[in-house]
Amino acid sequence: MRTMPVLFSALAFVLTACGGASPKIDVAAEEQAVRAVSAHWLQLEQARDAAGIAALFTEDGTIYREDQEPKTGPAAIQEAITASWAKDPAATAGWTTERVDIAAAGDLAAERGKWTATGPQGQVDGGWYVTLYRKVGTEWKVVADMSISTTPAAAAVPAPAS
Repeated sequence: MRTMPVLFSALAFVLTACGGASPKIDVAAEEQAVRAVSAHWLQLEQARDAAGIAALFTEDGTIYREDQEPKTGPAAIQEAITASWAKDPAATAGWTTERVDIAAAGDLAAERGKWTATGPQGQVDGGWYVTLYRKVGTEWKVVADMSISTTPAAAAVPAPAS
């Protein structure tokens, strides 16, 4: 649960920046553009294209996952994703975007939603995520992606008596 304070701090920062939109910004179009990046990411996830996913991130982009140190930069992100797939080759993942907020300046966005994953033995996990985006030129790039599991942990198995 170490990611919880980071998650809420980042979300509070972005949502503070996501006030009323400037008349020059087409908020609906920017929201659709962010949703398109997320949908493309899901396609890349299903195709097991770690390089493609890593390319969606800014040079200083970071992923935060429970029980892992953050990974920063496309190379580290690609390596972490590749290692995760190698460790659990039958795992599947998916997500649903629930909300996208666009900053008034049109240069930052926050996506929130639910994720699910199934492991090789059919175990199901799921939770919530927040993805922060920065507009780089005309493209939306991922600055940070944070997720938390809300699936209850398996009951602890007592150690055998000695």
